[in-house]
Amino acid sequence: MKLFFKSTLAIAIGFVFLSATGCSNDKTRDISSAPGSADRGSSADRSPSASNATDKDFAVIAAQAGMAELELGNLAQTQGSDDRIRNYGKKLVEDHAKLNNELKDIAAKQALTLPADVNSDQRKAIDSLSRRSGAQFDNEFWKTAVDDHAKAIEEFRKEAAMGGNQALKGFASKSIPSLEDHLQMAQNKRAN
Repeated sequence: MKLFFKSTLAIAIGFVFLSATGCSNDKTRDISSAPGSADRGSSADRSPSASNATDKDFAVIAAQAGMAELELGNLAQTQGSDDRIRNYGKKLVEDHAKLNNELKDIAAKQALTLPADVNSDQRKAIDSLSRRSGAQFDNEFWKTAVDDHAKAIEEFRKEAAMGGNQALKGFASKSIPSLEDHLQMAQNKRAN
């Protein structure tokens, strides 16, 4: 019985040793090939190959969302029934024009292709709003502003957490507070 116990203990220690050795080699390999390791970090802002599928999807979504917010902001300024909605529209145009230009600059440096227009769902929402006026416009606008900014924040957070392109990750991280501010303003005004 003692011999069986000693043999089992020796085998177990051998497996632990082999596992530990194998894990340490894997860790070394993972660290040296990790995205963002020192040898790749300096070229992240210039290299289009530093973009993964998440980055490319984000760039398209962010560009379309930004263009939609510009159009919605312009509509709010011309069709809003009171100063609150018109001022909010002005803020959207100012903030999103700036964000859109930053994204265009990053895309040009990264050789990323951005869409020229909003997606079909955004176009439907914009067209629907353009046919509204008064309280009907205001109610639909606030709902759209809340929904759009909540979706955008989710996408920007995803990029900030999972993106491989440092320029896009930085853009996403830096933009989140502005988007959260827009969302908070729309939620507060919608509730009033």
